[in-house]
Amino acid sequence: MKNYSHFAIKYFRQLLVFRVFVALSIIISVIQIFNLPYGSWALITAVTIMGSIPFLGGVLSKASQRISGTILGAIIGLSLFLLPASYNWLHHVILIAAVVTAIFFTQGKYSYASLVVAITIVVVAGGGPEDLHAAVWRTINVFWAAVVAICCSLFIFPARATDHYLDYTHNFIKLCCDYYHKHNQQIATGNYKPIDISPLSTILDKQTALQPHTKNENVASKQLLTEIMLTEEQIFTMLGSMLHTKWDTQLGQAKISDMPGLMEAKEQLANRFEKLAKQMEKQVILPVKRDEIKMLSILPPPEMHEQSDASDISYYGYLWLNREVARQFSLLTHLLHEYYSHVRY
Repeated sequence: MKNYSHFAIKYFRQLLVFRVFVALSIIISVIQIFNLPYGSWALITAVTIMGSIPFLGGVLSKASQRISGTILGAIIGLSLFLLPASYNWLHHVILIAAVVTAIFFTQGKYSYASLVVAITIVVVAGGGPEDLHAAVWRTINVFWAAVVAICCSLFIFPARATDHYLDYTHNFIKLCCDYYHKHNQQIATGNYKPIDISPLSTILDKQTALQPHTKNENVASKQLLTEIMLTEEQIFTMLGSMLHTKWDTQLGQAKISDMPGLMEAKEQLANRFEKLAKQMEKQVILPVKRDEIKMLSILPPPEMHEQSDASDISYYGYLWLNREVARQFSLLTHLLHEYYSHVRY
């Protein structure tokens, strides 16, 4: 499965197109073989489902809502045909009322199902009270096409949100390595310029969007995935403070530059990020204990405690930021190790 996950991520769009192609081919074949009326509604349904739910987790979470919403909407829509045809105006009044009511519930817990209810009511009964034949066939076509689309999403080159989620974690770690190396070089040379780390924020935003899908794909590991992202956010916060502060203008600049072993420890930590990124490619993570990270064993020289001036503020602040990045890095390696140790690919 490891090779497939890389394949599925690399060709995500192509595989999505292929799944849609297969689903539409099946639906068109059924329509032609059985000469089903109003077959276009089946095609519309498939495109709607597969275009809005590309990930397996999304399919699992929304499949039940879509099917139940379709059934409920169809029942409401078909019930409107119990009214006498002469009450055309009443048909449309109740239709509007039913759709508006469904829209009201789209802001609640079952928002997706409520939206499907509203759409189905319009599809089934929007043609007026004289269109019962069309209403029945539209309902049938929406239902069976939804089943075809869901099956194609589940069994034909499925796209797992978890694979994309962890791929973003891999990219996050690589960027952290690059930014940290660059920052260390700037501190060493005294040629400081603020580093833009907005790409890290973009990655976290994308992972946040994937979380609802990953939780449905990995029920047993959903807490681990959440903790992984929370740790990434902590690293992002510490790096952001470190890389955006103009340390060359701080009173503690000389103390930072002169502290024995600090630069070597910072480079070791940057190399640890690089090593972790390579381990993620193989999905074999070796957890890093805190005592293995030099940054967490560095302490200010004893004579520093005898002084108390304004330069200590930035000096100790800089040490704390680096130590906190190291601590969160160690935690991240343990979380990733635990995840890959329990998940079978």
